[in-house]
Parts: sequence; structure tokens; C-alpha cells
Amino acid sequence: MLSRPSAKPGQDVRLWRDAALPGSYLVRARYQAHEFERHLHDEMVIAVTEEGAGRCRTRLGSDISAPRTVWLFAPGEYHCGDVWEDRLWNYRGIYIEAEGRASLSSILMDARSTEMYAAPGLHNDTQLADTLLHAHKAEELNLPLMEKQARWCAAMGLLFGRYGRPKPRFGAAGNERSKMTRVRDYLAANFLRNISIDELVALCELSRYHLMRSFAREYGMPPHAYTNQLRLLEAKRLIDAGERPAEAAASAGFYDQSHLTHLFKRAYGITPGAYAALRPRRGEA
Repeated sequence: MLSRPSAKPGQDVRLWRDAALPGSYLVRARYQAHEFERHLHDEMVIAVTEEGAGRCRTRLGSDISAPRTVWLFAPGEYHCGDVWEDRLWNYRGIYIEAEGRASLSSILMDARSTEMYAAPGLHNDTQLADTLLHAHKAEELNLPLMEKQARWCAAMGLLFGRYGRPKPRFGAAGNERSKMTRVRDYLAANFLRNISIDELVALCELSRYHLMRSFAREYGMPPHAYTNQLRLLEAKRLIDAGERPAEAAASAGFYDQSHLTHLFKRAYGITPGAYAALRPRRGEA
């Protein structure tokens, strides 16, 4: 049912790669009245239905994917199917190649382990579906690399934690405090840059998954969110000093002004422009 994307009448298929999920490519597909012949993939395939429904037949039987359900297909597993009742099927797909499956073990484990595997079939798991969609949409939002990596790490950690093997490893509480202090200090010294999680991994020699969860346990939020807080504080300082919000956004390390505005309003309840208007004008007491 998930053949290689192509452009035909009644179809709208986009394919791209995201540096935050190495060894994989992503698909956003919209189909009407389409039938998929029996086929298989070298990749592990994950498909999350957003709208409509698709019917799939495998050696396990036949199922229909409703919105916010997740299909998992193992490499080499044949499948076929169609758009349910010839209406509409919109889904987002993740195709994980052999290189990507090997990479996942180092992302989720503290040492490279056996190749990651997830049980095939249709999973009615709305939390997993929402978490995968949250990660899949990150590229369209032009988010910083570390935030995209964090979304994918959370999504894959949930997927393999529930349906895969080996399970992601997470150390016992209280064992990583000095390492997390090192990561915090590194973020404080480098938050103006587009930092990657891999830089932080090199500091503490933990997997991405272990690092993110340990940091959140120690400081109440994952590294990318902590970095955004540092940038917000810097943007406020610059606005207080008289810089316009657009200038402050660039100087504080935000991708653009809209990213600053979104996070600023969520944190403080007003936009950077409204905050700037509250500050005394230069020359006034």
C-alpha cells in the first residue's frame, strides 16, 4: 500500500529527507480512489493516517486505518490495498533504511546494540500517532536542528518502547547529575548557535534518548526547550536595551521573528512587540 511515491491525477505526494532522522526519508501523501498492487520495501515503513482511511492486506490479514492510527511494515513484508471506498486517504510516512535502523540503536541506546525492530501491523495508538505527526511536521516549521532531533527521539523512543526491541535504555535516577551540569553549562555558552544534540552526546557519552530524559529530569525540560529559554531571556534583555523585536530575534539565536513571537507569547502571555511597547523610550525616565 505504500509504494514508491509518484505524481498522477488524484495524487499529491511529497518526499524529502530530514537531517534530524538519518538514514530515512519522509513522505506526505494524499490519495483518492487509488489501488496499490502487492509489493514490498527494503525499508521499515511507518505510516500515520491523518485523514480518510486506507485498507491494507498483509499475511496477517486485512485492516482499515482510521485517522490517528499507525501502520508498521517490516522490511521485506509484502502488502497491498486501496483507498477505503475510493474516497480519500491522507497519510505521513517514514521510511527507515538499513543505515537508519542501525543508527536508531545508537540514538536510543547508550551503546550500539542489535538492529532495531518493531512489530508489524496496525496500531490504534493515538498518543504514538500524535507524537510521530509532531516530529514529521517539524521540517515544515523550520525549527532548529536540536528541536527536530528531540521530536524524532521522543517519537522513536515511544515507538520502540511500546512495540520494538531492544527497548530504549534509560539509567537510574541520580547517576547523571555532573554530566547534566556539563550539558547545561555548554548550552549557556553556545545557545546563540544552532546546536545539535550530537554535540551534547559527545560531552556526556550517553545516547540521545538517555541524555534528553536525564536533562529533563534534572532541569524540568529537555535541552532544546532549555536553550529556547536562554534565547528568550537574551531577547528580552536586547529589547530592554532598545532593539526592535526582529533584531532581537536574530541576535538571540532564533530562526526568525515568528519563532521568537510564538515562544515569547507562550512563555510571557504577550508578543515581543507588545513587550517592547511597555519599555520606557530612550531618554525618558
